[in-house]
Amino acid sequence: MNAKFILIATVATVLMGCTSDKSPNQVYLEYNSKVIDGINYDEEKAYYSKRKLQEVESKFPQYMTQMKKSREEIIEFYLNFSREVAKCKEIKLVSENINGDISLLEYSQRDICGNESNSAEKQVVRMVMENGWKLDSVEVSL
Repeated sequence: MNAKFILIATVATVLMGCTSDKSPNQVYLEYNSKVIDGINYDEEKAYYSKRKLQEVESKFPQYMTQMKKSREEIIEFYLNFSREVAKCKEIKLVSENINGDISLLEYSQRDICGNESNSAEKQVVRMVMENGWKLDSVEVSL
């Protein structure tokens, strides 16, 4: 009886592990929701690819000099700016193309804060598989 329980528990764990893999769209929507709710930088970094994290980190010294602010102040400014933009945009998936370890997502977006735009707004998100789907680049057209 004990061995049977262990076998069932093991199989259930393996199956749950397989079904918990999130699609690139699910990961991005989760990330976007956390940005709106006020994600901290350590949480946000977990969503970045190695390349994206290196790119972001390499820009801090330049921004610190240009804005005459500390690293922490730059991070706070960036997180607040991202949150304000994200909370005013309702996004809908238009396409999700996965090719091996790369995914391209396209979202249509519309402003829900009264800032009307005359052109079609969209986001193009590139994700890479690095122990789960990670953000590699995000292009926002307003």
